[in-house]
Amino acid sequence: MRQQSVMLKANAEKLKRLIQQVLDFRKMDVGKLKLNVSEGDIREFVLNICQVNFQPLALKKNITLDTRFEAEEAHGYVDFDKLDKILHNLLSNAMKYTPENRRITVDVRVVNEAEHRILVLKVEDEGVGISEKELEQIFIRFYNSKKNRGIESNGIGLSLTKDLITLHHGLITVESVLGQGSCFTVKLPIDKESYSPDELLDETMVLQTSTDDVPMEDYASSDEVDKPAILLIDDNTELLFVMKEMFRERYTVLTAADGQQAWDKLKNNEVDVVICDVMLPDANGWELCARMKGDLRFNHIPVIILTAKNGIEDRVASYEAGADGYIAKPFELKILFARVDNLIRSSKMRQAAFRKEENLDLESLAYPSADKQFLQSIIDSIEQHLEESEFDLEQLAAEKNMSKSTLYRKIKSMTGMTPLDFIRNIKMKRACMMLFNRSHTISEVAYAVGFNSPKYFTRCFKDEFGVTPSEYLQKNTP
Repeated sequence: MRQQSVMLKANAEKLKRLIQQVLDFRKMDVGKLKLNVSEGDIREFVLNICQVNFQPLALKKNITLDTRFEAEEAHGYVDFDKLDKILHNLLSNAMKYTPENRRITVDVRVVNEAEHRILVLKVEDEGVGISEKELEQIFIRFYNSKKNRGIESNGIGLSLTKDLITLHHGLITVESVLGQGSCFTVKLPIDKESYSPDELLDETMVLQTSTDDVPMEDYASSDEVDKPAILLIDDNTELLFVMKEMFRERYTVLTAADGQQAWDKLKNNEVDVVICDVMLPDANGWELCARMKGDLRFNHIPVIILTAKNGIEDRVASYEAGADGYIAKPFELKILFARVDNLIRSSKMRQAAFRKEENLDLESLAYPSADKQFLQSIIDSIEQHLEESEFDLEQLAAEKNMSKSTLYRKIKSMTGMTPLDFIRNIKMKRACMMLFNRSHTISEVAYAVGFNSPKYFTRCFKDEFGVTPSEYLQKNTP
């Protein structure tokens, strides 16, 4: 029972840190992350983090965690909250990539450089090491080495660490030998003169380094109404969490950790865009994409493939699977946002163009061929029942051999209209064509498209096209 309690507490702490990282990323992106520098005992602070947070894990993995200080005391000015996150990320990585029976060393010293006191913090491990090629990419946001596939990483720790160090007017460097280990060196100024008055905390304020109190306004769930829905598929649960938090302000976000979960989410939810990693436990992203594109229920949904590879073969494989986009990791989040926004915007434009179009010709609209084929089959079914005022979703679904829920989601996603609105829109388009040909009176047209009342027909026609049938005739007089 005690062991379960310890595990729950550890997982809760991990989740809180992850949430805080997401919040810090948000603030960093909009320039709202600020320094809160105060004076304190840096030696004692670092020692406490090593002994309390990481010594138990080191003992569990049979790793020697060695903490070295050049002096008995190391007082200085620093943002202790930022230092906590920097050291925690570096030590977490060292623990993650260091095998059992090896050593991790934390070395702390203070030096004088250019008339400033500088804290030099080194975290050195005897882990798997980093290749020379990957050294250039490890500080890029969402970079995740596929060579260490069995080790879960969210790809934000080192990127955020570098951002925090830069914010702190510091530097970070790394040296590594593949198969032997890595050494990260952080340099931070710790004299008061290195910081502006805005960066210094009032001395009466209490130092807070805990992440217990996550601001509710930053993490509160927002209104999901009318937001486009995206489905994120990745077997890295931490990265899924981070991505969800990044997208949640603008989208309704669904997540899945494997192909089967993704398929279940697709069957039970309205989805506007799918973002899928290539590597999944039970299938690869290309297989899942091909399966979606071969299924009438889902082939209209755009798919963006994410992969750690950027070769021509992977790009070709993505498009052969029917993907609508391809982004190689590591990537800038704004690029993914822009790609998703572009897909959503294009869909909205197609929906608006379809609705205001006065005829039934789909060729002028920018729908993919499979979507045009499906819409045309629906239009054909509606036209066969044009005079029936009671023709509804249930009858349409039965004719198309689809469930009502599936047909509803597909029509709504493709046209922006509910099936009943879509049926009425098709009837109004046919009415436009009949009026344009001037072969029938307005009343005759009303009855021909299934309206029992010409007055109600006139109202619906104006709602759809902004003019009454009479005004439409006048506007289209030869």
